Amino acid sequence: MIKMLQAFDQELDRPLKIVITGASALIIHGSISRTSKDIDVLRSSDDLKKDGYKKIIEKMAVKYSLNHEWLNDKAGETCRDLPDYKPDLIPLEGKFKFLEPYIISKADSVITKFARYTNIRPWDKSDIEATSFDERDFKALRKKLEELYLKDPERSLRIEMEFKSIKPEFIKTEEGFNYSNSSEIGEYALKRYNIVLEDSFEKHLDEDVMNPSFSYQKAVIDIDRMGLKKIVKEIRKGSAYGLDI
Repeated sequence: MIKMLQAFDQELDRPLKIVITGASALIIHGSISRTSKDIDVLRSSDDLKKDGYKKIIEKMAVKYSLNHEWLNDKAGETCRDLPDYKPDLIPLEGKFKFLEPYIISKADSVITKFARYTNIRPWDKSDIEATSFDERDFKALRKKLEELYLKDPERSLRIEMEFKSIKPEFIKTEEGFNYSNSSEIGEYALKRYNIVLEDSFEKHLDEDVMNPSFSYQKAVIDIDRMGLKKIVKEIRKGSAYGLDI
């Protein structure tokens, strides 16, 4: 991919900045090892559909037997679902004269891959599952989800739930520990969603955790589902009354 971008750079006659996303970014990160038929561009300083760029892309596709859209900005559609969203950009090292390429962070890969929560593709889940995340990545993702929550709580929570189901190690208490009892789950439900769990519910949690297929991490996701229903209901109620939520 880097060699193709360097070859593309040789054909340019003016500066161009691009932000690489999707599987392309994760492959360049070294997070996943699968191949990709194209390089996904989230944003660019100029329109890649302009005739000049289009001719270069098509010329290289013929010369190197590539997909005719081997470099495309279709991923930019994600920006419509994430207005004003600013991903962290990591400069891509290489010998470039006019091209200034960046890749997004792992945390941003989660946000952008799951932003369209009604149409998450199987390979997007597989890519995130194959990617390793350290505590810095988790910290960055939590911060980004909190920022997105202020603008779009439903989307933020759906992205978070999807990620939690794939990476349960992301589920931690505020102190950074694993959940270990029902009272901690109850505190989470109350503090985050203002949901009061009945004593019988908490009792069942402690009983269910004896089942090997159950865990307190799964219980947190169940609470998130309850919280999501509550949030969606409040949003719809607000919209019905013409309120700006």
